[in-house]
Amino acid sequence: MKFLGPFLIAVFFAVSAVGNAFAFYEYSGDGASLDARGFFSLSAAHSANPDFPLLYRNASDQNYTATARLLAQANAGKSVGFEFNGLAYNLSSTSEIRPTPDVERSGALEWIVRDGAQSKSRIAIDRMNLRLSAGTADLTVGRQAINLATCFYFTPNDFFAPFAAQSFYRIYKPGVDAARLEIKLGTLSQLSIIGALGYRPDAETANRWSTGADRGEFVARVSTTFANFEWAAVAGKLNDASVYGGSLQGELFGWLGVRGEGHGGSPEQATEVAVGVERRFENGITVRYEAFHHGAGYGSPGQYTAAIAGRNYGYYLGMNYGALGLGYQFSPLLNGEMVAIINYGDGSLLAALYATYSLADNAEIAAGINLPGGEKSAAGAVNSEYGLYPASATVDLRIYF
Repeated sequence: MKFLGPFLIAVFFAVSAVGNAFAFYEYSGDGASLDARGFFSLSAAHSANPDFPLLYRNASDQNYTATARLLAQANAGKSVGFEFNGLAYNLSSTSEIRPTPDVERSGALEWIVRDGAQSKSRIAIDRMNLRLSAGTADLTVGRQAINLATCFYFTPNDFFAPFAAQSFYRIYKPGVDAARLEIKLGTLSQLSIIGALGYRPDAETANRWSTGADRGEFVARVSTTFANFEWAAVAGKLNDASVYGGSLQGELFGWLGVRGEGHGGSPEQATEVAVGVERRFENGITVRYEAFHHGAGYGSPGQYTAAIAGRNYGYYLGMNYGALGLGYQFSPLLNGEMVAIINYGDGSLLAALYATYSLADNAEIAAGINLPGGEKSAAGAVNSEYGLYPASATVDLRIYF
């Protein structure tokens, strides 16, 4: 608990700074504009860890994080735009922080400030890109956020820096190093061509990826609207494998939202498919269910242990999942969400609950709880995926200025 005192002091000063939301610098005139904003957050988390030394060294842990962001958007008329998002953060933990690869992007734009066993500080450029527009075409070059998904929890077509299904706070999607060309083919049709840079693991850099690219990745997506649905096809080359697939999203009967996406490919490109339905009721409750087939997953818990030891997995170990979510705005200031995720292969479950309360126009506090259920590991063998997860609680104070 040695980090708790400084954390509470920082919370006190942060709350004292709460006021009205505004950009700290704005300019508009002569066809040009500039908007500069900031973001600051303090987070605390406590976890009760399962008995699995390969992942957890302590029975419980506390983590404290402070994050600051500088965001700027500039435009020179309608033809030129610029985006910048830089961040600095410090993570302190009661346990040794094990280095893991971050979002795959160049290590040249991220720097180590402090690299202690239980406290790490970094500075990174999260986004920095230039947009050029002419007629029906937009070209964006540089570090940028890219999202080709249509589903919410399971997003197999989000090829670059996807969120986990239990992630509720998704305001700042990380950027990747890419060029993106958007061409309007018609009123309701569009072609997107994306070329991204790929990197090799490098233990010497701040984000564990090399500073120079060693491959290129390409994706094309064409979309159109028909019968009240948006239909899209995707094709490309990712990690030296051919990828092809598609997506759809729309509404049936005027009240049932339907979403779906997926892809396959060759060689050894596993089939990934997600489908979902959602309904927003008049009383403000939103219900969403999604099913996910993760072809790159493992068919039995007996295969999990080797995958974890070799770090050969992403957010999901199994092959078939479901997620049931609920959302409700209790008042203009208080919003609540929850999702229950089940691994159908081993029967384990993760329930995540999340609430956000608005303190002022420019500040909010959020709290989350993760409750796993599933057969626990025994004698070093993994018996279920979510049986490996810790029970955890988090609190986040966020200020926008």
